[in-house]
Amino acid sequence: MASRDLFPDDWLVTGAYRDTRLGVIKTGKESEVHLVARAGSGRTTLLAEKRFKAYDRRSFQNNWMYRGVWGEGTYREDRAMKKNTRFGHQAAHARWIGQEWDSLVLFHDAGVTVPPPVERLDDGYLMAFVGEAERAAPRLSEVDLPPAIARRVWDELLDELALLVSADRVHGDLSAYNVLWWRERAVLIDFSQTVEIVTHPAAHELLVRDITTLGRYFTRRGVAIDVDRILQRIGADAHRFASQQMRARPPERRGVS
Repeated sequence: MASRDLFPDDWLVTGAYRDTRLGVIKTGKESEVHLVARAGSGRTTLLAEKRFKAYDRRSFQNNWMYRGVWGEGTYREDRAMKKNTRFGHQAAHARWIGQEWDSLVLFHDAGVTVPPPVERLDDGYLMAFVGEAERAAPRLSEVDLPPAIARRVWDELLDELALLVSADRVHGDLSAYNVLWWRERAVLIDFSQTVEIVTHPAAHELLVRDITTLGRYFTRRGVAIDVDRILQRIGADAHRFASQQMRARPPERRGVS
């Protein structure tokens, strides 16, 4: 079941509207999330506005592992990022934001259970608010699921991982802290560290880490985790990754500085 099962087709206020910020609902290492009320047409939609902190204010700056999926920029941008200059920081920051937004849109279109995307902003983006009234849904890490429900949710999350793999993506930072629990469903969030299977050399390693890290929550609730069988089930065996990387190996770059 995708996020469209949680959000009806007409959930978003359209036409003439007014946005009002209602306050901060989450402050993290890389970003802040504000609650926004969008009013129009006689009703109100609640949105989550995620704004990324400036590069020099973020605690997570070791992003070299994830740059492979961001796409090629200009030669000047790539060189500045490698030299760690101020312009390079700005270029990396812009790619970081674009990476998360593009991933959210891709996953929503692929049927993954994620907050529906709304609008890209200069320093972040708007998406659907996941919660009841003005209270945000808890992270899975804050919820103690009974064993029977945990087994059902783990099985559903494996279906979500299969959808990610079918879209040639790996979450890259999946854990019980990056899954919301809402209306008896798991909702995936936080995609700034997502990587592409075809081009990223560490994609398989990151996928195994995602399964292992998220699996710890469910292991404590009696769910048996077999990583090799899970990789087969979601269509992500090591052979597939190796063959894709070989096909996608980029040509040697030549040019003048």
